[in-house]
Amino acid sequence: MRRLRLIFTLLLGSGIAFACGRTVQQTSLATLHIANGSEPASLDPHIACDLQGISVLRGLFEGLVAMDEVTLEPLPAVAEQWEISSDGCTYLFTLRPDAKWSDGSAVCAGDFVNALQRLLTTSIASPLVDLAFPVKKCRPYYEGKVPWEEVGIRALDDRHLEIALEKPTAYFLALLTHPAWSPISKKNLQSFGAMERRDTPWAQPPHMLSNGPYALKEWRIGDRIVIEKNVYYHGSDDVAVERVVFYPLTDKMAVQNAFFAGEIDITASVSENFLDDFRIRYPQLFHETASLHSFYYIFNCEHFPLDDRRVRRALSMAIDRSALCRLIHFDAKFAAGNLVPPGVGGYCYSGENLGYQPEEARRLLAEAGFPGGVGFPQLSLTFNTSNTHQFIAQVIQEMWKRELGIEVILRNEEWKSFLITRRSGNYDIGRGGWVGDFNDPQTFLELFQCNAPNNYTRWHHQKFDHYMEKAVATTSEGKRRSAYAKAEAILMAEAPILPLYFDTNRHLISSRIRGWHSNLIDYHLYQNITIKNP
Repeated sequence: MRRLRLIFTLLLGSGIAFACGRTVQQTSLATLHIANGSEPASLDPHIACDLQGISVLRGLFEGLVAMDEVTLEPLPAVAEQWEISSDGCTYLFTLRPDAKWSDGSAVCAGDFVNALQRLLTTSIASPLVDLAFPVKKCRPYYEGKVPWEEVGIRALDDRHLEIALEKPTAYFLALLTHPAWSPISKKNLQSFGAMERRDTPWAQPPHMLSNGPYALKEWRIGDRIVIEKNVYYHGSDDVAVERVVFYPLTDKMAVQNAFFAGEIDITASVSENFLDDFRIRYPQLFHETASLHSFYYIFNCEHFPLDDRRVRRALSMAIDRSALCRLIHFDAKFAAGNLVPPGVGGYCYSGENLGYQPEEARRLLAEAGFPGGVGFPQLSLTFNTSNTHQFIAQVIQEMWKRELGIEVILRNEEWKSFLITRRSGNYDIGRGGWVGDFNDPQTFLELFQCNAPNNYTRWHHQKFDHYMEKAVATTSEGKRRSAYAKAEAILMAEAPILPLYFDTNRHLISSRIRGWHSNLIDYHLYQNITIKNP
């Protein structure tokens, strides 16, 4: 590893770099080239919950509200203005008159109504459905208990949309910036049967209609996704980047080589082995900022012996997170003994921390019936293809063997297969992680509520749900944070997850790029970027 590091450092210093194994598309258009990580699982805004898909969707669709890329405050988008009732429960949005689809037809308030109804359609099985639950009667409708007419959304006319909430929700406008809240063209989706079915061709070129600054031009699996300027977009005249190309590259070394060869403008991440080199030698190109990113493992709480909280806690307490962070070139301060990153929305957890306690881990494992690991069944640890994920899994595999005397086998799966495996529950221990959709602890803790679509742990706790409901019900920030803290304390005590570390946003960004602003949730709008000519 040290020899490899030296070779790469010499290459950077000499200006020599290797291509990434694919041909970069040459065009006269102003083109932004982005290494996007894994291939997106979907470009359907009601299905895509991975960062790779969301990064593309932010160019294709525009919701009612956008975010300021510096302050993360809500900004007008399709809605040119909004009014909030005195009780905080009703929002009236006025749509801009020039909002259009990529075929030139008008975007109407009814397109947002249709989108919400599809998001809540059980046959779509959206993993993002909980983003709609603050809206009045959305959850009961999703559970088949009330008719659609009772749901709190309606188009008053083509330009006015009213949304009623169950209770005041401090983060509601931030929710609306997620692609899941994008409008859809019902006529377009109906032609593919996509209003009721997943994985139809509507979300592929040339079929997709979008309303954002770009339209989907090309998607070649394993090669690239191309989006091009939507001439019908209301701000089209101000969009400087005419084409964005996303490359599904997971080999961080290859990506870095391509970046220094001038083939890639922005990388999704960088190799942890070269963080110090980049920090010292390339401070103008290397961007590292705080992030709402929690990295953890999840336990399938229905599988023996992971259905025993003592076993889960033992596995968690056997991990030396500080040592792990140092091995992946992170500062030990990023080691995580809980779920929610510090400072999210002014919240800071102060309860039990599942830190490194090997003696207690061994005691718990023995109490659960496996002294010294004797009789413990062989479990599997499943993760998606990535050199980093594999290295972390190997380190943890060794820690469990050393501290607890147990053997765990490693399973490496391609991204789409991994998502299916995790969703279906066909795993024992799996890689998890979450990047906050908005700056509030709700975006992390709601993942583990009963029946939450992203709760792949199969863990449920009535008291945890009680405190989560209590947090949402109050308008007092102090009481809200207190309720979240009590909910997170239960999560840590029960240990359906194994917290590992809090990640940061790390990108290499070409010096020719202007208008890219670093922020906590890595939220970027390509229409605000310009490219400086060499």
